[in-house]
Amino acid sequence: MKEDKKNYEPTEKLYFQDAYLKEFTAKVIGREIVDDHPVVILDRTAFYPESGGQPHDLGWLNDLRVIRVEESGEVIYHFLEKELPANEVQGRIDWTRRFDHMQQHTGQHILSQAFYEVAKGETLSFHLGPQESTVEIGLPAVSDKVLTEVEQLANQIVFSNLEVKTYFVPEEKISAVPLRKPPKKSGLIRVVEVENFDYSACGGTHCQRTGEIGLIKVLKPEKIRGNVRFSFVCGYRALREFENRRRLIQELARIFSAEESEVASCADRTLTELKSLKKKQKKIEEKLSFYEAREMVEKSPSKIISGIFPEKSPEEIKYLGLNLIHQGEILAALVSFRENYFHLILAASDKLKVDVREAIGLLKSEINIKGGGSPTLIELVSEEKDKAEKALKLAEDFLKNKSGLS
Repeated sequence: MKEDKKNYEPTEKLYFQDAYLKEFTAKVIGREIVDDHPVVILDRTAFYPESGGQPHDLGWLNDLRVIRVEESGEVIYHFLEKELPANEVQGRIDWTRRFDHMQQHTGQHILSQAFYEVAKGETLSFHLGPQESTVEIGLPAVSDKVLTEVEQLANQIVFSNLEVKTYFVPEEKISAVPLRKPPKKSGLIRVVEVENFDYSACGGTHCQRTGEIGLIKVLKPEKIRGNVRFSFVCGYRALREFENRRRLIQELARIFSAEESEVASCADRTLTELKSLKKKQKKIEEKLSFYEAREMVEKSPSKIISGIFPEKSPEEIKYLGLNLIHQGEILAALVSFRENYFHLILAASDKLKVDVREAIGLLKSEINIKGGGSPTLIELVSEEKDKAEKALKLAEDFLKNKSGLS
């Protein structure tokens, strides 16, 4: 939001007084149109605006949906699906969404402090996403052993059902609070304390006790900006994650006709067998391609062999092109398809002294195509699938002009 220019009175933030408040009454003190949406400003609200990595609340004012909530200065703006005629409203928070955010955000505080206690890893950023949340930790790497210790400590705090307190501290006294990191704001600073474990300057909504988080589960790491970013889930999200993975493992066990504990070894064995079969298939395709090429040369009245082969893969027409030019003084222009692309192979026998790379410029002048190769074979690909026949004709004409063959 742009800075408030209409001098509205500061909005009373009911979510600071009680994060569990689901319904409230308020008066409309302002109306605007922002980004083509009707917006109302209330004298008081329980709707949390997007801030500090936590998304905004959703819900209703009377029977109209609140689709976005933003803060500018001390004023909170409620974006609505359509105009609100009333001057007094009954507000209702989407509690399922709010409590989910409280579980994730409180869980993040605990996880961040656990990373610091176990590995001295400071949290550099936090994002609460719709499916997973992430924390970026200022460490170049975190071993599985350390991550296990972090997760165990975090869940020990959850299962201890500690009190989560929120209170305001004047800026001049904040040094007495052992904050995990310095506050970004000045003035009156809101502290969220996980009883004798974590102290953070934060304006978000949180659970009253750590037991309400249910469970903290780290899912996966990824490298970012020389640090490690971890995705994680808490509470009901962790329950859904477990259920999804349980169903997946059960389905894999059914497919492999094995016990759930045997799924990993079955998958490993299947992949090994698949790699072996692919090697055998490749050798068979190469042999088949040799005989197919020999038959094509015997039946072709021309030294230039071309065609479109929709049933063949790009790899297969490459084998075919190579085998054709090894049969004698042969030139080849072959096309195949894959998804939304067409592939073109141009090949020439060494004895003909035709550099097929010279065809690339000609084709690019007519078709959006890319690729390259050696003097005797090039591989080209284009998204303009409808121009495959035109590309083949251009390639044939090039080979005729360069070789003098027909």
